[in-house]
Amino acid sequence: MARITWQESFNVGVEVIDCDHRLLVSLINQLEDAILGGQGCDVEAAVLRVLVDYTHSHFAREELLMRKAGYPQREAHIKEHRALTDQVAALVKKVADQPEMTLDRSLLDFLQHWLTDHILGADRAYAPYLQGVTLNAEEHLDAVEQPNRPPRGP
Repeated sequence: MARITWQESFNVGVEVIDCDHRLLVSLINQLEDAILGGQGCDVEAAVLRVLVDYTHSHFAREELLMRKAGYPQREAHIKEHRALTDQVAALVKKVADQPEMTLDRSLLDFLQHWLTDHILGADRAYAPYLQGVTLNAEEHLDAVEQPNRPPRGP
């Protein structure tokens, strides 16, 4: 059984963000499968790296949309993103420094609660501002290729 089952209440009404969130849910579920299925440290670390990389791209896309929409709580929202990024980066470093270390349920619990709480709280708050705001192909590529670089433009 999946750790997180997608629910309609997770939709924020911005298609690209909803798609990102569905993929993040899937990656957390894949990480759970790797951890609980005893697939080994290498598989766990690989899934965690994909999850982390995709999270960076998602945050970059979301932050660009908030900027384009003039979302007034953007800076506070970005701080939440940075806090998660810092916490997960510390874990990734720990896994890299100790390759024999296996991940456990506490990480899964943390990721599950952070994602669902963040979607249902902070992300829901920006939804009305982002209606109709879109990203062009270049902006999508920027988020994927260089997620930690500030977006171009004003």
